[in-house]
Amino acid sequence: MRRYVLTTLLAGVVMFAAGCHRRPLYDMDDLLRIKVTIDLDTVSNVMTNIYNENVTKPNTNTDKLRVFLYDHDRNTTLAQTFLDDKSWDEAGHQVLSGYMHISYGTFDFLIYNFDTPNNLYKNENSESSIEAYTSEMTRTPEDLTVSYQPDHLMVAREQGFRVSPHTETPTLETTAHTCINTYYIQIHVEGMRYVTGCSATISGLYSGNKFGCDSGRAGILGERIDEPSTCVYFTMEKGSDPNLAGENKDVLCALFNTFGKIEDVTSNLYVTFKAVDTEGNQLQKTVNLDVVFRSEDAIERHWLLLDETWTIEDPVPHSVGGGGFQPVVDDWDEQHGEIAL
Repeated sequence: MRRYVLTTLLAGVVMFAAGCHRRPLYDMDDLLRIKVTIDLDTVSNVMTNIYNENVTKPNTNTDKLRVFLYDHDRNTTLAQTFLDDKSWDEAGHQVLSGYMHISYGTFDFLIYNFDTPNNLYKNENSESSIEAYTSEMTRTPEDLTVSYQPDHLMVAREQGFRVSPHTETPTLETTAHTCINTYYIQIHVEGMRYVTGCSATISGLYSGNKFGCDSGRAGILGERIDEPSTCVYFTMEKGSDPNLAGENKDVLCALFNTFGKIEDVTSNLYVTFKAVDTEGNQLQKTVNLDVVFRSEDAIERHWLLLDETWTIEDPVPHSVGGGGFQPVVDDWDEQHGEIAL
């Protein structure tokens, strides 16, 4: 009996060992390798058409891409994954890659960066409806929406990609481009020494982008949303422009991102200079940009160079003081008494 049991156990071990072998989590014929190159080479004020080298540039670093797989015929989501294996090619482009478990068939791929803090997304289950937008900050006295700037949204689209039966893992190689515009803006200032801070709001801008759609226009990714329109808020920096005539080269300048300016819509730039004096005064200037946006600089290079000067007057010192950044403390009054402990 003992011999029978021992023989049975040994036979089971042999069969178990023969039946087990290591294999990958996914079969190779069910995998697709995806490789995406991030191309910013033609983006004005980021990689080309730089007017001011010293102004702070927007963040264009990408560490994670989201991949949506859509049914080619029904426009519905089949699967999704993320790419975060990052490298750089010989030209210095960011490259992200990874794998996706996929069956055979014909599919649409939509790929975009997913590590952008300002960008929000909705309607993600439909390729034709997925939309990028940003949160509302506040509203203007004219009841216009003021939104956060969008981050650069890098998008790659591959439609009708065929995955056939294979023995080696196929690769989808594609390139992502941004659907965001970066503008440079500046205004000449007299009395810069009285300026302690500046912000700006520009209206007449697209509020979002359905980036899974085909715009049908060269150089424009997606279908931009103009209803409702929005304003974008940004801060400005102190700088200088050696191209200005005269000795004073001081400018207030900035780079700002937008989904784009709506064509044939009046766009006003609200520049709020906060020149703090002993009274704590805040100064405001409004400039109409209709003519500026029609200039060659604005169209070809996204430069908004305001052809005027804003003079900041010398604040009149207050006779007593205590306002702004010059606080005054009166003489201490002595109080005598007992404190119970």
